[in-house]
Parts: sequence; C-alpha cells; structure tokens
Amino acid sequence: MPPKCTRCRKNVNPLKNEYIPPSYLPNLKRYRYSGTDLSILSRYVLQRYWNFVVSLVPMTVAPNCITFAGFFVGMSSTVVMLYYFICEEAQFPSWSLYYAAFALFVYQTLDAIDGKQARRTGTGSPLGELFDHGCDAFLTPFVFLNLSLAVSMTPLERFWLLTLSSIGLFTTIWEQFSTGVLDLGYMSGPTEGIIINCLLFILSAVYGDSIWDVPVVGPYEVACPPFLALLLPGSSGTVRIESIRSVLFMFFLLSCSFTILMNLLHVVLRPTVHQSKLTPLLAALPIAVITALMVHVFVVFPNVTVRFPFALEISYGLLMSITVTRLTVARLTIMPYQTANWHIVLFFAALTAASVMHYVGNVSVSHEVVETMLGRTLTGLSVFAAVQYGHMVLSVFTQISRYLGISIMTIKPKKSA
Repeated sequence: MPPKCTRCRKNVNPLKNEYIPPSYLPNLKRYRYSGTDLSILSRYVLQRYWNFVVSLVPMTVAPNCITFAGFFVGMSSTVVMLYYFICEEAQFPSWSLYYAAFALFVYQTLDAIDGKQARRTGTGSPLGELFDHGCDAFLTPFVFLNLSLAVSMTPLERFWLLTLSSIGLFTTIWEQFSTGVLDLGYMSGPTEGIIINCLLFILSAVYGDSIWDVPVVGPYEVACPPFLALLLPGSSGTVRIESIRSVLFMFFLLSCSFTILMNLLHVVLRPTVHQSKLTPLLAALPIAVITALMVHVFVVFPNVTVRFPFALEISYGLLMSITVTRLTVARLTIMPYQTANWHIVLFFAALTAASVMHYVGNVSVSHEVVETMLGRTLTGLSVFAAVQYGHMVLSVFTQISRYLGISIMTIKPKKSA
C-alpha cells in the first residue's frame, strides 16, 4: 500500500518549496537504474572515446557538474543561433554553425560520461539520473530549433520537426515510466541522431544554406490523404520531394514517427511496473488531448508560426519538458503522477480560447487580431514555462539532495572510520 500523502509546503522560493510529498522520499533509497542501449555507434565506436575522456576528469569533479557543463554549452549555441535569426535576418556566419556542431558534440560527450564519473566516484544516485534527464528534457526542443535554422526549414517544416521531436521525447520517457526501463534501440536519438545533426551543422557551415536546395531525387509529388492534407496548411495537399532539405525533412518525419510508434507499442505490449495498465495510459491522455488541440490551432492559424517564430513550438516543447521531468520524479519516488500544472492549464486555456474565437469570433474580432493575441500569449507562455521549469527542478533537486544527504554540485569527502 502506498504511503499516506502528507501535505507539501509550497513556497515561491524553490529552495524552500516541497514538490515531493515527504512520505514518498524514502522510496528514493529503493531505486535502481534499469536501461538498455543497443546503439551500434555507441557500443562499437563512441564508448572508447567516452572512456578516454572520463579518464581525464579529476575524481573530485561531481557528475552533475559535468552534466550541467554540457547543458550550458548546448544552450549557448541556441543563444547564438537565435541572435542571428532575430537580429541579423537569419544570416548565420559559418562560425556560428561550426560552434553549433561543436556545442552539440560536447553536450553529447559530457552527457555520456556523467554516469561513468558517478560510477568511478561511487556517487551514483536518483538525483544524478533526475539531473541528467532534467537537462536533456529542457535542451531537446532547442537542439531541433538549431537544426531547423541551420537547414533553413520553412515554418511548416519547423513546426512538424519540433512537434514530433517533442512528442518523441515524451513517448520515450513515458515508456520508461510504464516499463521501468529506458530502452534505446540500434539507432537512437541521443547517439546517432546527435551525430547526424552535428554533420548537418558542419555542411551548412562549409557550403552555406543553399546546399539544402540542391535537387537530389525526383521530383516526386506525393499526394497526401485528406486527413493528412489538413495537417499541411498551404501545401495543396501534396508534398514535393526533390531537394536535400525535403529528403531530410521526410527522414526526420519517418524516424520520429517510428520512434513514437515503437514507444507506444512497448507501453501497450510490455509488462508495466504499475498495478494497472491504465496508469500510464491515463497519464498520457491529457497530453494527447492538448497535442491534438495544439495541432488544430496550427492548422487554423498557420501564420502564427510565421509572425511569431517558435512561440507555439517552444511553448509546446517546454510543456513536454515539464511533463517528462514530472514523470521521472513520479517514477523515482513511486508517487502518484499528477498532470496538472500552471503551464499546461494556461497553454490549454490559450489554445481553447483561440479555437473558440476562430469559430465564433470572426464577426466581432478579426482572424488577424486573434492570431496576434495568440502569438503574444504563446511567447509569454514560453518564458513562463522556462521559469516554471527552473523553479520545479531547483525545488526537486534541493529536496532530494537534503533527504539523501548529498551535494548537488560537489562530492562530499567520505568520513574516515
């Protein structure tokens, strides 16, 4: 029987806030990591490189410091890319693209060796896994934002790349929430996916963004079924496959869709760590609803992604970041997962209001005015989501570190006998 839930102390100060009910904290000591990584590149090539790099790290460096360093470097490239996108009319100097490749590779390297450092120093803990997952979850939407800018994707392509990658992040962690195992296949996003992205950044730096317009196949005009055609506003219901960019876009669509499908099948077919199969399904239901609503808003307000680039995608992506981190906390502490949080409520309200105004407000309020209000609201929600995420993880990290008696960013010297 689960422990009786005691009331959490709520505080604006994340260092004093209690996100986890105290009665569930003892479950942290029972946790054991379980995962499989079948990645060919990881097992036969990169492991040797990672083992060499971690051997250079002093034993006094905490694993979470390595994780945070990778996160900081990864985010810094997004700051650079967004500066040139906003302030320099998307004219990216070659060095910014080389730096994007370098930053992403450094992030991957440090993300891979933090666990090795934890084993070397005997400091592995649930806090380390949560810290790792938390950084990964926040950074993921911005990695694909960088990629969409580097290959000069259209707003339609950017929307689907960022949306499907965010859904893929959710379904991967959702599967782990259901089965208790992080299952990475022979081709995985954290390994092969990142290496491919690095190569694409380098190609853009060397040849410029015009390389993505070079015809390589066809051209093929692929007619979409009526349902799918609705999801591609402005495309006349057809997808033209000819340029390198269009081939890459189709590759990412298919690979993300395959990952999502396999995660879903694993949740349905594999044994669950919960008492009922309904538990993970019910956890995913609100996300499925809000995803459908978000796609509907994109279809009826397609110009919002043109006038307010990335506002819809990042607001949704950070919603997924918040959700998967909450799923991870629930899994580590065996506490009931609760979907409701301020960002998901406000995001749902904004999308619902825009949808209602689309159908009933055309007489009193113009479509363009609703689109402007929606874009500004989503921009504000993106900032709010980042703040809420920071508050949540600082609260959780502090609470867990105090309970386990460990430091977040340092290694406590062991007491002599």
